[in-house]
Amino acid sequence: MKATSWRRAAAAALAAGLLVAACGGSSESPAAGNELTTDPVTLTIQIFNAGGQAELEYRQAQAADFTALHPNVTVELVQSGNYIDTVLPQIAAGTVGDVIWTDTDTGFTQFAVAGAFEPLDSFIAADGYDLSPYPSALLKSFQVDGAQLVMPNSVLPFNFVYYNKDIFTAAGVAEPTSDWSIAEFIDAARKTADKGSKRYGLTLAWNEQYVAWMRMYGCELSNDDSAATEYTYNGAGCADAMKALDDLSREAVLNWSLGAGFGGLPEGDKAGEQNFSAGNVAMLISGTWESPAIIENSAGAFEWGAVSVPVEGNGKIQGAASGFGVSSTSKNKAWAWEYVKFLTDIEGQKSDATAGYNSSPISAVLDDVYCKSEALPLSKCEITKIGNEHIALEPIKGEWSEGFWGVIAPAFEGAITAKTQGDWQALLDDLVQQSTAAAPLQ
Repeated sequence: MKATSWRRAAAAALAAGLLVAACGGSSESPAAGNELTTDPVTLTIQIFNAGGQAELEYRQAQAADFTALHPNVTVELVQSGNYIDTVLPQIAAGTVGDVIWTDTDTGFTQFAVAGAFEPLDSFIAADGYDLSPYPSALLKSFQVDGAQLVMPNSVLPFNFVYYNKDIFTAAGVAEPTSDWSIAEFIDAARKTADKGSKRYGLTLAWNEQYVAWMRMYGCELSNDDSAATEYTYNGAGCADAMKALDDLSREAVLNWSLGAGFGGLPEGDKAGEQNFSAGNVAMLISGTWESPAIIENSAGAFEWGAVSVPVEGNGKIQGAASGFGVSSTSKNKAWAWEYVKFLTDIEGQKSDATAGYNSSPISAVLDDVYCKSEALPLSKCEITKIGNEHIALEPIKGEWSEGFWGVIAPAFEGAITAKTQGDWQALLDDLVQQSTAAAPLQ
């Protein structure tokens, strides 16, 4: 879903002072020079595609539906894999799309600080747009200084553990349930791995999901996710979590690029959903959006199911809220706002939920559509509700990218790929001091 490089790029941009005022849009009313027009309009929509070809085709169908409603509007999708690496320079150059997808874990803070988004408050007021269906906490996830910069379309807990039933059966391991423990989770990963056949017990959707692993152990990244003033990722559970993950990597139980030196990713292999769908991994930690890709890419070659990651003690579930905003440099802001509404209103969220790409805390979407859908996995409602109950988002702070990701990403990579395992508690203690010095939380 994301790569280490964008974290570093964002941190470097912040440090270099390239990022400007948080609410970078114009102060004029949307009615001033931004009326809907019947003239031909082309909207470019900047998206991150986590679901592969299946999701791209779904988003293209959405765009076609919008054009059917508004024949003068042509919608062009611009998808990026290395999302922030690609989009952040475009924001600085003023060439980013008219509509920008983001989530609280993929660029929102960096984009907002860079002035990417047109504040939506005047559009909302002019339309009399009803915000009451949206939970206030969800709306606040995309606000800076009280301005609504993005309209949310989902909340995504990263607690889906997809598992290959055939591998579990062959290894003589009982299928997991959502009330399992961390010890049982790790034991299942070890018992389903087979070095001789290059079969792995576990893979992550992206390398930096080690943060979700830390949350599972009760690690608190900061003293307050909603108003962080201290880095605390050296506290209870944090070092234990990273040592356990590091152990699995060094044992070649974990399939990821950081474990390549220990047999965790042979040359030419893929990690994440691709290797799970190929039948080479027993378990994949990710989110609901993977389901359509697994269905398509596994092509019925094996039976699979899904449960939640373990939740015990003070454990939490890392997650993200996602949504769409209007670019501050768009020349078609009124039409861009129409497309944002099309994607993020109740009907738009129902469409995503039916297709299996998003879930929502809004009852009319979660209970009435997502949970009643027959799309696999049938356990998705239970998993999502567990995720929503225990979800933790990253702090929405301008300093967070530089102070947290800019410090831990290179250090974690170095520690995990080192020939011998180091002292994780000592490393985290040192890194927290570095974070505090690099970007004190205000």
